[in-house]
Amino acid sequence: MREFFNVSETAKTMIKSLGVVILILLAGGLLITSFVYSFEKPAPYVIGLLTGGLLSMFKVILLERSLNRSVEMGAKSAQGYVGLQAILRYLLTIAVFLLVVFFPGAFGLFGTILGVLSLQLSAYITGFMMRK
Repeated sequence: MREFFNVSETAKTMIKSLGVVILILLAGGLLITSFVYSFEKPAPYVIGLLTGGLLSMFKVILLERSLNRSVEMGAKSAQGYVGLQAILRYLLTIAVFLLVVFFPGAFGLFGTILGVLSLQLSAYITGFMMRK
């Protein structure tokens, strides 16, 4: 298990920036859902955001592991392996959204969407940080 979380500095930076983005979205979302516009109850928003954020962090680790393994393979087998891993990551995302569909009172849709999309924002932030 410990080996699973042994990731590169780039992945660690991306996971840290994901954590910061999630915290900002958490604070902003709680302010909005509590005081300004109640599009979602605060508790489901938080659970959805944390679930989507944890999924994004997990996907970063899975992506790095699949890329590291594919480097050691031949070109043909690496292409199939990376493609299969991408499909598995999409299936994980679909599974999380199915949780939202089947348990709408527990998982907030907007929080989950923001948590999943925070991966892209984190990638931009990490790229900016790595250039400095």
